[in-house]
Amino acid sequence: MKISADGKNIPKKKVIEARITLIGTDNSVTITDLKSAQNLSARRELKLVKIQDEDSKTRRPVYKFMTNAEYHEEELSRRKEKLEAKQNNLIKGQKLLTLSSKIAEHDLMTRIKNIGKLLDKQYEVRVIISGDEREDNPSFERIYSVMEKNLQSCGTIVQKRQKGSTLRFNLLPMRKNSSSSKNPSSNKNSNSDGAI
Repeated sequence: MKISADGKNIPKKKVIEARITLIGTDNSVTITDLKSAQNLSARRELKLVKIQDEDSKTRRPVYKFMTNAEYHEEELSRRKEKLEAKQNNLIKGQKLLTLSSKIAEHDLMTRIKNIGKLLDKQYEVRVIISGDEREDNPSFERIYSVMEKNLQSCGTIVQKRQKGSTLRFNLLPMRKNSSSSKNPSSNKNSNSDGAI
């Protein structure tokens, strides 16, 4: 016990370890502190793995004992799920591109090349073409048709809509599997060259 300046005894504060919910190898649930669980895992030669940051009911983190084989199997399944999620998620993100209806031909072709690169990197591109107040602006259709013709090999145009003085549409990237299947003609040419 500590003694204060006026001679009174000050009781020692208890150090309370952070409590955790621990799931054993036989799926038994116990409540203990983290240090004890770490010591127990070292004695039993088990891995102490954090399953959940904080349980919603108990407000305690959840840990589990695992053998090396279970831990390795869990890690492999986690990697496999991560890889599948990455492959299934085709679109990395969105990019916004605004153009004027008075854009020059050279500048338009430069923008189309940039859009093609973004589509190859699996980005969705949103295009907004702004013009003057006339709703029947012929340059909208000219720009749209040039983009459609030049980008049909690397993306598809969806959601074309004209409202007021703007024309909006989205370009979605092609699937990587379908782009590789488009090249069997190059394989045919190489086979026919070898046969001659």
